[in-house]
Amino acid sequence: MTPMMTKSKLAELKTSALAATTAAREIAEQHGDPNRWDAKTRGDYDAEMTKARNLLDQIKTGQRDLEIIEQAKGLAAEIGEPLMNGDRSPVNGDGHVALTGPAVKAMARAIATRMAPVDEHGRKALLPAGSTVTTVPMLAESPIALGRPALSLLEVLGATARAPKYTYLRQITRTNNAAPVALGATKPTSVLGLTEVDAELHVIAHISEPIPKYWLEDTTALEQFIGDELLYGLRQALEAQVIKGDSTGENLSGIVSVSGIQTQAFATDLLTTTRGAITKAETAGHEAGVFVLAPADWEKLELARTDTAGQLELGGPIDRAARKLWGVPVVLSLGLPASTGLLLDLSAVGLSTDSAGVETKWSENVSDDFSKNQLRARVEGRFEVDVTQPLGVVKIATAAA
Repeated sequence: MTPMMTKSKLAELKTSALAATTAAREIAEQHGDPNRWDAKTRGDYDAEMTKARNLLDQIKTGQRDLEIIEQAKGLAAEIGEPLMNGDRSPVNGDGHVALTGPAVKAMARAIATRMAPVDEHGRKALLPAGSTVTTVPMLAESPIALGRPALSLLEVLGATARAPKYTYLRQITRTNNAAPVALGATKPTSVLGLTEVDAELHVIAHISEPIPKYWLEDTTALEQFIGDELLYGLRQALEAQVIKGDSTGENLSGIVSVSGIQTQAFATDLLTTTRGAITKAETAGHEAGVFVLAPADWEKLELARTDTAGQLELGGPIDRAARKLWGVPVVLSLGLPASTGLLLDLSAVGLSTDSAGVETKWSENVSDDFSKNQLRARVEGRFEVDVTQPLGVVKIATAAA
């Protein structure tokens, strides 16, 4: 992995480039007409000019890297916490995965810059092969903690960097026997119901179709568009796995497949049903942290009417501006099973990833791509879901059976 560019390193490159161009100019001025130069003079001049051009390429790439870092710092300042440490690792190894908005745009720009750097003539010089490893973007706080709607379930789940294989504790039962105790009497024992869960990170990846080399060279920002699309696809697949992965093969242990979660049957209408889910969570001693609903179900809630006269339920349980239902934030997801929603206590569910980040590679050495002047890109990362308290999850039927 290429070391991170710093302002001091960039200044050193500029100083070296200036020295090389000065040396080349002095050679030219000293020896006059280039047509009369001997082999040694020509070789010395060409060596200095080659050195200067190579340094110029490094300077341009370094300037783009610093711009991306400054954009990330600007986002972090808006959030109120540092987004990354100097080594580009997540803050304290924990945060909230941000594969939407400015963070993912910065990732796509990094991919585009490495895939097609600009030469000294201002033209894109497409690389035949290479890779970009980008730390999984982490928000220090989720958007809903800052009063803004979240664009993805991933933004509200706490995320932690872990080893590829790890163990965590899950509470499968809870029996609270706390009670008044007479002096000298034996204190009652409460059952915490903890068990160890062995977990493993799983790869989520996809590859692009073959892309003609000249499309990438001639079309403005096509490589960034490809990066955007591949990262979007990765997020959609990851979110679907977080919700409904069945833990078979390389599937993640999705939330709805974990044994011991609560269920809320459809009751009368969606408003009544979602309120019943809150009651179930609170009865089990958990906080209603976030609803996860399909866009169509959220539309039904927004259009719910109070009576036959057609009055919308604007002043009731729905806060349209903040996207809240019964005072609980709502996240929309395309990854839910049909007619299903979720209510989560955010302390009961987490997401694990590794410290390597999201890797993007491109190559012309697939099948007959080289002979056809084509490239393909691949994006991948490793993740797993940790459900530490299944009773903090309520699976909601959003329609009658």
